[in-house]
Amino acid sequence: MKIKKTHVIGAGAMGHGIAQVFAQAGCDVIISDINEQILLKAKSHVETNLNFLVQYKMVEAESIPVILDRIQTVTSQDEVPSDVDFIIEAVPEDVDLKQRVLEGAERASKKDAILATTTSVIQVSDIGANLDRPEQFVGAHWMNPPYVLPLVEIIPGPQTSADVVNTVRTFLEDTCGKKTVTCGDAPGFLVNRMAAAVLVEAAKMIEEGVASFEDIDRAWKEHMGYIFLQFGPFGNIDHIGLDVITMAANYLAFVLEDERFRPPSWLQEKVEAGNLGTKSGKGVYDYGDKSPEDLRIERIRTLLNPIHFECNEL
Repeated sequence: MKIKKTHVIGAGAMGHGIAQVFAQAGCDVIISDINEQILLKAKSHVETNLNFLVQYKMVEAESIPVILDRIQTVTSQDEVPSDVDFIIEAVPEDVDLKQRVLEGAERASKKDAILATTTSVIQVSDIGANLDRPEQFVGAHWMNPPYVLPLVEIIPGPQTSADVVNTVRTFLEDTCGKKTVTCGDAPGFLVNRMAAAVLVEAAKMIEEGVASFEDIDRAWKEHMGYIFLQFGPFGNIDHIGLDVITMAANYLAFVLEDERFRPPSWLQEKVEAGNLGTKSGKGVYDYGDKSPEDLRIERIRTLLNPIHFECNEL
């Protein structure tokens, strides 16, 4: 099925942002919300967003009226046509509320309509527990603001069909121009599970007097965020060395008396097998015939290129 007609439930920041992306992609969009004033604000926010994107040459000014014309707002499920292809809820993070709006949308939609939730932390299986067609239901967690940030997490539920996952991925990537990752139906999924770990640890460091708010933020802006942007956590582990990471993690687990720092079994097994990262040619990733020196130079070039560009822009 090719997704052409969409329905976004909830006109808040996430809802109208997702609707904007769909409309920019050429889809017909219905935004539903029980509050008429929120719907009016949503349409106004979309227009403001589009004018802002014109400044960055991401949207042509003359296309704005056409995009806005693709968005219709309604205050009742009864006003939504039954032939929509894709329905996504973006209501507040309340399991009961999400269940109610999706169950209502399912009853009113055609049998092959795909239903989705953009929940950021609640398990997809919990939200879809009462649906009659769970194979048509999937998680699609957008980042905020949806019309700027490229990533969408796709989270299949326990009964989501492979065809639905593939259809949603194709729609998001090919039609909407998004980047996607697929992850299991665990609390927090991928992005927010990692983000929570960072935020909680940063908060603990404040409580323990390790550093100030400003210095923790600066450490991320000037190093951690930059490194992870270029390599991701596992690419970075390979460059540091799996043996080094294992020793450091064991030390932190001991002195902080926190087993969350203890290295997992798969990491220790790689170290025992001699797969230490770029210095051994294989770690999390396999680097084939590249020598450690080649990989060292490649890393330095990767780090220098954005810095060089930034310096030239000053």
